[in-house]
Amino acid sequence: MARSDLTGKHKVRAQNVSHSNIKTKRWQRLNVQSRRIWVPELSRFVRLNVTTRDLRSIDKLGFWSYLTKTLDRRLTGSHGLPSGDMRGLFKKLGIEVVFEEAPGEHVHGPGCDHG
Repeated sequence: MARSDLTGKHKVRAQNVSHSNIKTKRWQRLNVQSRRIWVPELSRFVRLNVTTRDLRSIDKLGFWSYLTKTLDRRLTGSHGLPSGDMRGLFKKLGIEVVFEEAPGEHVHGPGCDHG
């Protein structure tokens, strides 16, 4: 599925509504493109899947400020825990990030002993 690496946006379900108010299901697809983006803070190019809206915002704000803005928005909406696609974004950027568990929560992962 086409998904933006930065914002996590993907295709959504929608409805066509005819003049007679008959509703038929359809997909609203994003304009997702694979682009090499220069990141001056890392002094290298990074290949990311981004929407055209992302590209316009990066041109206006700069890559790093846009990245921090979207990460703040994504982390506040998902209980502060990163999803798998966010970990993939950090891997593509070459940034090592360690996420700590919230108190009382235990996330089972590879190499975790249950006994």
